[in-house]
Amino acid sequence: MKGDAQPLIKFFDGSDKRFIIPLYQRNYDWKEENCEQLFQDLMKLHNSDRRSHFFGSIVSSIQSGTEDRFIIDGQQRITTVSLLLIAMVNR
Repeated sequence: MKGDAQPLIKFFDGSDKRFIIPLYQRNYDWKEENCEQLFQDLMKLHNSDRRSHFFGSIVSSIQSGTEDRFIIDGQQRITTVSLLLIAMVNR
């Protein structure tokens, strides 16, 4: 298995990608406090001079021949960031 670091936007980039949550993953259960903390971290990054921030690891496995990504770890963060992006688009 090969691991590499990349910006979150690059992880999400591409219209052909599908993120698949395997059945063995727990359900999404972040509370409002968890979402608020992630949002505050994003706002601090936006208001600072830093160009990046480590939000935690996301581990995925790419299905051969496709852009499908099976999420092994980081589902809570991926889902929350997706919800934030949808909220910003629909604002």
